Amino acid sequence: MSKSVVIVGAGLTGLLTAYRLQELGLNVTVLEARDRIGGRIHTLQSGKVKVEMGATWFNQAHYHLADVIEEFKVPYFEQFMTGKSYFQTFSNVPPQEIAVPNDSPSYRFKNGTIHLLNAINTKLKPNTVSTNEVVKHISVYENGAAIKTNTRTLNADVIITTLPPAALIDQIEFSPALPKDVILLAEQTHTWMQDAIKVALTFKKPFWREQGKSGTIFSNVGPLTEFYDQSNLETESYALVGFASGSCARFSKEQRIEKIEAQLKMVFGVEALQYESYHETAWYNEEFTKSNRQEDNLFPHQNGGHALYQEPLFDGRLFISGAETSKHHSGYMEGAIFAAESVVAKLKNLHLTQ
Repeated sequence: MSKSVVIVGAGLTGLLTAYRLQELGLNVTVLEARDRIGGRIHTLQSGKVKVEMGATWFNQAHYHLADVIEEFKVPYFEQFMTGKSYFQTFSNVPPQEIAVPNDSPSYRFKNGTIHLLNAINTKLKPNTVSTNEVVKHISVYENGAAIKTNTRTLNADVIITTLPPAALIDQIEFSPALPKDVILLAEQTHTWMQDAIKVALTFKKPFWREQGKSGTIFSNVGPLTEFYDQSNLETESYALVGFASGSCARFSKEQRIEKIEAQLKMVFGVEALQYESYHETAWYNEEFTKSNRQEDNLFPHQNGGHALYQEPLFDGRLFISGAETSKHHSGYMEGAIFAAESVVAKLKNLHLTQ
């Protein structure tokens, strides 16, 4: 009889792991708490425009991701960076024009980052992924494990969690309890994007291109710290997308919009205020991303890829996976891919796929 595996989380790691294990003949179920797949990959459709409220860019150094993109035939294109860009150093200094070198370009997915997830998901067996399933409790026994969700209890031979470690220990109870060193480590493992506010504005036309500008802003002042052109490849829909500083969390949405409008007007002029829609995702408010137990003073990628995450727990019944556990580009899409390939290799070594 084929071994059964339950994967917690339908992000990039979870879906790719599920596909690889199904190809090896295992029975796989993926449980996702949200009403959508993707996790921190979140492509939002705004009219004709797709804007990325989560993971967006990749580059040539992300070679594991490149292999998966080629495997699933997902089209992509180079990030638009042509024209004048702007950098603001201090609040009392106007934004300065800069030229951004293009010797190491970034890329975006033609049909949105979610296209990669959808391409993998369509290869899975029907009903492999179950959304709106919040895992509450995991019990591990000598001969298997049980997973209790908000709707049912499942049994499995192996459980793979792909949640950020801090969210994992915050949201799921374990019996027996996780080792103390794993819990302490998870509390001190930074969740990538957990403090981010992603902002998107859509436009009828790319006025910045008409001004000879790339749409790129780098600022030490804010409220926007990074901003980029996110028009589609066919230049049929237009947007500017980027990050607001963490300090914006203390403001209301209306206050953030007011401050963002002032900054964009200073850089681009009044045309920047003629946007069609405004969107924001405050990832620190995403209950399945941010842990309430975690300190806010962790540095980016702190403890990402730690050695403790590389070892299975409870005699190979439980694996902690996901982008933060990757030894390679922890937190990024590349790390998510690496984590998936790593946990599949570990299961092979334990002969669970035979």
